[in-house]
Amino acid sequence: MDMSTVEETRQVSGIDPLRFPSNKPIDSSESVPLFADCAGKSSPVNVDDSTVKEMDESNARLLPRSPAKYGYLEHIQSYKPSCTPNDKSLPEKIRQFYADQLEFINSVEAILLPKTFGEEINPTDYQKQQERNSEILSMLTLITNIFVAIIKTVAAIMSKSLSVISTLVDSAVDLLFNIMLIWTARKIKRQDAYKYPTGRTRLEPVTIVIISVIMCSASIEVILESSRALALDIDYFANPFNASSCRTLQHIDMSTLPVIAMVFTIVSKIILFALCSRINNPTMSALAEDNRNDVLSNSVALVCGVIGSNALQRRIRQEAIIVDPIAAIIISIYIIVVWIRQGHKQVRRLTGLTADPFFLQRITHIIYNFRPDLVTQIKTVQAVHHGTDFIVEVEIILSGSTPLAIAHNAGEELQRQLQRIPHVERAFVHLDFEIIHVPTLEDIIV
Repeated sequence: MDMSTVEETRQVSGIDPLRFPSNKPIDSSESVPLFADCAGKSSPVNVDDSTVKEMDESNARLLPRSPAKYGYLEHIQSYKPSCTPNDKSLPEKIRQFYADQLEFINSVEAILLPKTFGEEINPTDYQKQQERNSEILSMLTLITNIFVAIIKTVAAIMSKSLSVISTLVDSAVDLLFNIMLIWTARKIKRQDAYKYPTGRTRLEPVTIVIISVIMCSASIEVILESSRALALDIDYFANPFNASSCRTLQHIDMSTLPVIAMVFTIVSKIILFALCSRINNPTMSALAEDNRNDVLSNSVALVCGVIGSNALQRRIRQEAIIVDPIAAIIISIYIIVVWIRQGHKQVRRLTGLTADPFFLQRITHIIYNFRPDLVTQIKTVQAVHHGTDFIVEVEIILSGSTPLAIAHNAGEELQRQLQRIPHVERAFVHLDFEIIHVPTLEDIIV
């Protein structure tokens, strides 16, 4: 089979990136067989020169662009002018679709486009910059949480507000969370190829799971204490006060210092949320979500604490004092729900959750554009979570007559190319010369 037949068949049976089933759900328990034929046989057709010329002219009118030099990269790039996510006249869903397509095209270009000597960039520079930014933000968050915990402790002692106390518990656990994240980052950096051959990136999600358990336990204690205080307040108003009764309302004093402490906490958490949201990794996502939750919980605590203080001083109806323990219960329940969701997400990643379809598409197109003179088919593409990053496993089909040295070099080159993709920790490339093997007979499925 000559090389022209291979290239012709690849052009005819190509994969359209805008028609790839990106919304199709993928079962994490199964591999993803993607049989993309890259070579085939064509039956000879006897045509004269005039017919061939006429066909070429017709094709030139229908396909003004010549076949891509790097497989279908130019074909993928040809869709970029059609993607207009900034066109306000289009519906929101269509603009989001175009934005997703542009992101996909740019991500494929980042790997496949050749670079000159002056433009060659270390593929890990971006990841290193992200890691440095994560470290800086982790330290900044730690310093902020230390200061917030100190002033909030003073505010809780002075105000005696249960809603403020509930946010103090949250801040104390946040401080512990930051300390554990910094410890985790240092452990991950100290790689030991003998004890941990695949790295220790799974320490991050394990830390988040542990913190979620601690946060939920602390919030349950706040709920119990707030429920007791709420029951006493309700009993106080249900049974009119008399001279022989010793029941009193809880003391709440939201003076200037507690209010300033709460306002400072809200403003600082808003700034940290905006900064952490710019970095896409599980640690910063957890910090961003935690800062957002702190903004909401501290805002509710401030408002309800002020209402309770004014109710105790009879500036408003005294019955409004029950707002304070109710707010503490609501804040604690909200914290529990948020951290349970965060912990559940990390547990799924620890147990080998498959990558999303967008990530699998990206890998598939990169493989499809790799060495069209050697690769005849793509048999399997898998990508599963390995802590914060992915383990990628692919199987490609080569001709049975390919020399071992050439096949080995091709597999090694593809492995390096896949490991240039951000968040790919390791890539494994399997080479085969036929596709009749059943995956269940070759792979161990637990």
